[in-house]
Amino acid sequence: MMPNLFSPQPWWARASWALLSLIVAYGLFATPSLAMRWGAAPAGGLLMVAWLGACALAWIAAGRRALVPAVLLLALAGRIVAGWLSDGRVSPGDPHSYLLLAEHLRAGTGLWIDEPFMGLRVWALYPPAYPLLLAGWTLAFGAGTASLLALSGALDLASVALVASIGRAIGAPLAGRRAGLLLLLWPAAWFDAPLAQKESLAILLVLAIARLWLAERPPVVALGVAAGLLALTQPGWAPIAGLFGLALGWRLGVAQLVRCGGIAAAVAVLVMLPWWLRNAALFGAFVPLTSAGGVSLWIGNHAGASGVWEPEPPGWRGLPELAYGARASAEAKAWIIAHPLGFAWLNLAKLLRATGAGDFALVRLAAMRPPLTGAAAALWLPLLQGAQLLLWAASLAAARWRDDAAARTALLLVAAGFAQLLLFGVWFEFGERHRAFMTPLLMLLVAVWGSPRGAKRGAREAARVARELVAA
Repeated sequence: MMPNLFSPQPWWARASWALLSLIVAYGLFATPSLAMRWGAAPAGGLLMVAWLGACALAWIAAGRRALVPAVLLLALAGRIVAGWLSDGRVSPGDPHSYLLLAEHLRAGTGLWIDEPFMGLRVWALYPPAYPLLLAGWTLAFGAGTASLLALSGALDLASVALVASIGRAIGAPLAGRRAGLLLLLWPAAWFDAPLAQKESLAILLVLAIARLWLAERPPVVALGVAAGLLALTQPGWAPIAGLFGLALGWRLGVAQLVRCGGIAAAVAVLVMLPWWLRNAALFGAFVPLTSAGGVSLWIGNHAGASGVWEPEPPGWRGLPELAYGARASAEAKAWIIAHPLGFAWLNLAKLLRATGAGDFALVRLAAMRPPLTGAAAALWLPLLQGAQLLLWAASLAAARWRDDAAARTALLLVAAGFAQLLLFGVWFEFGERHRAFMTPLLMLLVAVWGSPRGAKRGAREAARVARELVAA
């Protein structure tokens, strides 16, 4: 396929291409320093070669379904290895906290944990959707590594089905199947799988929202339920429901878009209402989603901040939960006002670090107790960083060198994802896991680029929807 270098592209496509270029450049720049930090074992290069072979098999299997079981077995093997590395170890932070939340819910004592760094019992620091799911799952199947692997596997398989459905909806069914199978082979997801990580559920909800907006007549009740559940799972990602609507809903006309968005928002409010009422009864105040907003803002904005979690000043210990968040928020806002240029530079650095580097799984493994040896990190770094850099580089090529209806719609989803990161994400605590929803969107873009022109092979209705999106 010849590169389409000179076709005019809309501003959002050019902006996405520029941002992808910046991320790829940073990833190349950062790789040597990551190798110095973690080491880079020669065997890690062999792992990368083996993974590329598995990806090639997935690419072929999308068109030859007899090969799909082999891809599923490889994906399972990657998750089992990650589970073996994590089994018997405590992963501090969210994975451990969610297990404690689920334990308290099973015991009937409510949604709370004793937060060791804050020095108090918190009741609304964590949104409720994933703890409720985890409590129900572990009540039925236990809280061991195998059970957590099964839960994340079920959620990931549902995400694969949604990616394939999105591919059909934009007139690129083969690309959708390819992107879905590639998602199962994503190395970072393997390391998430044996832990109580909410990102698997949150990604599933993001993909569901995108698919619902692509319907000829978006089902507003389902859309509102999905948006409300996303807000109660990963509050920082909640605005993407509206951004997908703005990106994909213009084909409906302004009046219909406003109607769909308004009804969906009302349904989302109903989904969140029980949580609001619970918090009002508990605190005597309105806590819409989480009490962590102020803390997250401080983690992302103060002298020496990197956007990665760190313990707050010890002088804050023991403050009431809402007062703690208010104190953190006030400190962050004061720093931002006093250092506007530092604020801008810091958040650009956070964006590039969280997108161009792929070592978060190693950071988490190193923090486990008992910790893993450094040799394990040196073995896995080439695969984790290499896969991340390859995905961004392929997305950069796809954004510039494919310009049909399916490709533009896939790029439109990526552009909406970038808008989410820039407008609502990067200002707070912001690491690799906070941009995890971008992975399936980028894979879809790459798969569309490398597949036959989908509008010719997809259903007529899917092709029509894609063309209307481009025209809008």
